[in-house]
This record gives sequence, C-alpha cells and structure tokens, in this order.
Amino acid sequence: MDYASQRKRPQILLGVLLLAQLFLLGYQVRRPDAGGVSLVRYWSAQAIVPLERATGHAVSGTSSFFGDYVFLRNANRENQALRDQLAHLTLENARLRENARELPQLEALLGFQRAYGLQTLAATVIGGGTSPDAQALYVDRGTASGLRRDQAVVVPQGLVGKLSQVLGSSAQVLLISDPGSGAGALIGADGVHGILRGLGAGRVEVRNVLRDEPVQAGEAVVTSGEDQIYPKGIPIGTVTGQQFNSDGVFKTVQLKLAADLGRIEQVLIITGALPPPPSQKDAAADANDAQALTAAEVRQAKLPSLPKPAAGITPDWPKDLPSATALPPNPPPVEGDALGIPKAKPAPPPPGGRGGRG
Repeated sequence: MDYASQRKRPQILLGVLLLAQLFLLGYQVRRPDAGGVSLVRYWSAQAIVPLERATGHAVSGTSSFFGDYVFLRNANRENQALRDQLAHLTLENARLRENARELPQLEALLGFQRAYGLQTLAATVIGGGTSPDAQALYVDRGTASGLRRDQAVVVPQGLVGKLSQVLGSSAQVLLISDPGSGAGALIGADGVHGILRGLGAGRVEVRNVLRDEPVQAGEAVVTSGEDQIYPKGIPIGTVTGQQFNSDGVFKTVQLKLAADLGRIEQVLIITGALPPPPSQKDAAADANDAQALTAAEVRQAKLPSLPKPAAGITPDWPKDLPSATALPPNPPPVEGDALGIPKAKPAPPPPGGRGGRG
C-alpha cells in the first residue's frame, strides 16, 4: 500500500502542477473575440451558464406547474359555480316560460268568471285516470278550500264535468263524457231541450230531442240549468249530426265538445253566483230611502243647520243668551169689588109695570 501510494504521488503532483499552469495561462491569456475576457472566466462562464440555464428551466417549470395547478383548481371552482348558475338560470327560464304559457289560460279563466257572473275557485289538474278510457281528473283542491260534491267544473271553452269525490286537499272530477254523467241541454237559438249523455272517450250526445224540432249542424249547445248542478248557459259543444230513433218520437243529436278534455291543466270550480256590485246596491238603497221620505222631510234635510257637538261635550253658546223671565200664571177671576170697582146697580123696572100699578 505504501509503495503504490509513493509511486502515484509524483503523478498526482505533476497533474496538480499542470492544472495550476493551465489556470495561470488561462488567467493571463485573454480572448479578443470575447471582449478581452480571460480564458478562465470564459471557461467558467461556459461551464456554469448551461447549469444555470438548466436550473432556471427547472425552477421555472416547477413554478409554472404549481401556478397552473392552482389556476386550474380556481378555474375548476369557477366552472362549477358557472355550471350551477347556468342550471339555476335554465330552471328559472323554464319556469318563466311555463308562467308565460299559463298566463293566457289564467286570463281566460278570469274572463269566464266575469262574463258569466259566477263565483269560482281555480284549481290545477294533478292527475288523470289510470286507464286510457278513464273519464276522471284529479285537482289540487278539496274540502279545505270549501268544496263539496256535485259542484260544476268548467274551463273558458266550456263544460268539463262535476266533482264526484272530495277529499281534504284534492278532489275527483267526473268528466261530462263519462257514461254516468248527464246534464240538461239547450240546442241552438230556439233552445231545443234535450238530455246530455256521455259515451266515453271524450264523446257525448243529446238524447230525448223531439223528432220535429229543427236542429242544424254547427248550432251551439249550452246547459239548461234544469239539473240544478250546471248553471244555465255554459257552452257544451256544437252539433255535428243527428239520428232519428226507431220509436218515431225522439232523435239523438251528436256533438263535438267545446273543451278538449285531454288537454286540461287549469279548471274553474263553480261555487256560487257573484253578488251584485256594491255601487248598485247602494244606489238602490238610496233610491228606496228617497222614495220613503216625504217632500217636507226632504226639504228639511236640505236646510242648513248648526253642527252637532261631539258626544260628552256641552256647547257654550246657550250660556251667553239672556235667560227668559218666567211669567206668573194668570190670576183667577175675581169679583168686581175685589178690584175696587163698585158693583153695578140693577136697572129700575120700566114704567107701567106691575110695581107701578100697585
């Protein structure tokens, strides 16, 4: 070991001396193309610049990576917030579109109430029958809203049916097209009487119409009010045809319903008749009161008068007036001598009387 190290020592020393010589030469020699910079500094720069460049790229890449990561996380949060806002605005837009679509229906319902002078309650259809042939609807009103059975249900276009079952917060509507439904009907301007019957699947007909009654296609059919359920004048439909019965007395009239029973969303439930406007009632009461007054009372009411004092307040103006002196009562009649007037003497008898002859 000592012998090998001793043999390598001169070689190491020689190498150190050569390096020192190269360093001194590099320090003394300058590169004119590099602006007189020494070789040592030039070599150092050439050796260090790539390392600095690599280190700078690494640091920049790492910083950019973390910056992009943070930015992406913030962008992800913002995108999620924008997605939530877009979903909310989409739902709000859909709700506004639905409200805009229902607005004409609600206006038509209100116009129907005013036109017919009926007190109604609006309800929304929440379901239908479980089978295609079911002739019933379900609405979101019940006994909690004051409803009861056999109340008429209408839409602005015409008759729908009546309430057949009423629960606390919902009710079943039996459609007029149900075979178990019926109503009194008037056909055309002449008011031809008949009985409306349902045929199912949205079809109806008017039965028991006299054979000789004139009925034309296209004439309007309305309720007659004779059934005590449907008010008079509610549109039912229009005449599409007629068929004579075999008994030779009656005929059956086919109708097309005015209301599309398969596309009903909002209905009106008739709860009564609207009261007359207050202005008309007050005017009628004033007219009756005016007729009940006499001419003297009317004239007396128009005369000016002093204002009445409020309750519990005594006016001061009577105190300023002089009080009237009480007059003594009339004295009783007395005799003439009590007043100092002598009594009148009786007149002497006339001459030639009985006393003169005696």
